[in-house]
Amino acid sequence: MSEPAPSPSHNWKRIGFIAGGVVLLIVIGFWLWLPANGLPAAGKFLRWKFDDVQHRTPAQVADQLESNNTVFWDIRRADEFSVSHLPNARHVPPETPDAELQQLLPDANQTIIVYCAVGYRSAQMARRLQALGHTNIFNLEGAIFAWAQAGLPLEGGDTVHPYNAMGRRMLRNDLEAK
Repeated sequence: MSEPAPSPSHNWKRIGFIAGGVVLLIVIGFWLWLPANGLPAAGKFLRWKFDDVQHRTPAQVADQLESNNTVFWDIRRADEFSVSHLPNARHVPPETPDAELQQLLPDANQTIIVYCAVGYRSAQMARRLQALGHTNIFNLEGAIFAWAQAGLPLEGGDTVHPYNAMGRRMLRNDLEAK
């Protein structure tokens, strides 16, 4: 005698259980992959997504720290900025209206470095500034995470606000603000 065929609802439960297991394995794998690979992967993604924005590495930007001709804008939230920031950086919230941005940078040829935690918000700001006619805008590749991990100087503290749980995984433990 043959066994009765499983009911259709039983098949859906099995499929759901298997799919849930696969998703869980992918999430765990990504979580384990992120600390070693997150910033380099984010850098590649940002260069692809914002291919119209000029990007500079922390080493390239460090050479401009002492320049009186370069302005540094921190595009993170105020609570992130208060933990630490690049030397002489000015906090400019990402929601700053275009008219106010123009007032902050009256010279369209002024060299400006924008950064955030990893580089996404600052790349968006760089694109906005370019649309407003500014020509010398650079996004700090890897942003403050890469800057701190390169051992470059910070003001306000020697740790960095992690921004969110994924940022926490991309930032070395000794650099993460608690």
